[in-house]
Amino acid sequence: MWRTASLLFVALITAIGAMLSMQWKAYSKQESQIDPAETVTQELTVQSSEKDLLISQRISGLTKEKEYKVIIPNELFQWTCVKDNGDLCDSKDENPQTFLPDQNSLVFQYTIPIQKEDASFFLNEWTTKISEVKVRTTDIEIIDTFRRKGTWIAGAPLMGLKEMDLIDYYLFTGMGDAPSLFWQPKALYKSQDSHQIAFYKDKLGKNNEFQFEDLKNLTGFPYLSVVFTNQSGEKTGRGLMITSPIIKKEDLKRKLVGQYYETKLKGIPNKEKWLLDVLTSYTAKLEPETEKGKFILKELNMKLSKEEMKHLFNQVNNESAEITAAKLDGFIYEMKGHHTRFFTLNNSKSVPFIPFYYYDPRSIIINEKEKSDVEAIIKGNLILYPFIDTLKGLGFEVTMLPDHETILVFKDNNSYRFYLNRNIFIYNEEDYGLLENPLTNLNGEYYISKQWLQQLFKVSIDEGAEDIRISI
Repeated sequence: MWRTASLLFVALITAIGAMLSMQWKAYSKQESQIDPAETVTQELTVQSSEKDLLISQRISGLTKEKEYKVIIPNELFQWTCVKDNGDLCDSKDENPQTFLPDQNSLVFQYTIPIQKEDASFFLNEWTTKISEVKVRTTDIEIIDTFRRKGTWIAGAPLMGLKEMDLIDYYLFTGMGDAPSLFWQPKALYKSQDSHQIAFYKDKLGKNNEFQFEDLKNLTGFPYLSVVFTNQSGEKTGRGLMITSPIIKKEDLKRKLVGQYYETKLKGIPNKEKWLLDVLTSYTAKLEPETEKGKFILKELNMKLSKEEMKHLFNQVNNESAEITAAKLDGFIYEMKGHHTRFFTLNNSKSVPFIPFYYYDPRSIIINEKEKSDVEAIIKGNLILYPFIDTLKGLGFEVTMLPDHETILVFKDNNSYRFYLNRNIFIYNEEDYGLLENPLTNLNGEYYISKQWLQQLFKVSIDEGAEDIRISI
């Protein structure tokens, strides 16, 4: 019986390949630019048995006589590397995880135990990987004789399905490494394809049930299978999302947009998910979920116009490389012509929030000494200098009183008293009223403009192309 099934399977896969050739060529045009690293393709055959899955994984396109190191997840059992003739793979050394390709391929065989025959399961990071290679495409062929009443879904397009008397065959084909794989004992139906997203439900729904206009501007949205089911808890993997069938439409939109930006923010640590929150909330037109996300988005909306915000996010969406905080700061510089570390500082500082401001990249030289830790900032048409550090560099004695509302400044026989919340200052015990406070508070640090420095302290400021020289 199994010999007959195997012959049928070979014939079926050949037929499917011929029929779907044109469809795959169209799909493959969406592939993102490949890195110059060594690229390979892989084929996975999954054979369903009563208590486990029997996996055969072939990786092709390797360099003959080059030794490769493999990475084997702990979930894989009875793992072995075999040649096409059934012999074990060769290795140059005694390392049990390095192998030489047979011609240009390596074939791995292993099993994945399934605890309950009638319970759903979700596989993520379930295949063997080879170090320092990039997988270009992955084919998954499923041979099912024991779980035919249920439904198989992968995080890749279903390219073929054949249901026979005793056996079912599935063929999934996707870009990149192996997608996640899901099975549940109840039937699911594809209700809609939209913007690279396939929706699966336990019953057919309306064709326009999941239309999200906000997704249309997301360049290169990766393929995603979304499964609405009560057979499993909520999970997200490579190209596959499991969620509740009663999820609210706004929550689903947040998940879909968030999944898109997750792929662009691979280098962002989990503790800094506020950045994902900002990108997702702006694009989905939803309120941010994190306090820092709310602050960041508010600052951006205050400092950038609607058109500038749109331009910034279009740059993010069109960027094919990984998005980082420094790259976001670079986008703003390209757009505004002013330097900022807004995203970088908020991403690395332990303080909760750093306000949005531009900084002057020129070196600060005070009394002929370069101050690498002193930085001028730009506010409107003004350049502001750090008040305390600048005066100390000029030889003044500066003291912040314990109430944090008054700063005392001394030099020679002159004394100054500045009130941080009042438009007055005291010079040599005489009060002087001002139309505005000469000090600007930026996240607890105080700055002063060139005008006030010159007027109050008789300072000379020479702003050159490469540096700013301050002297007295």
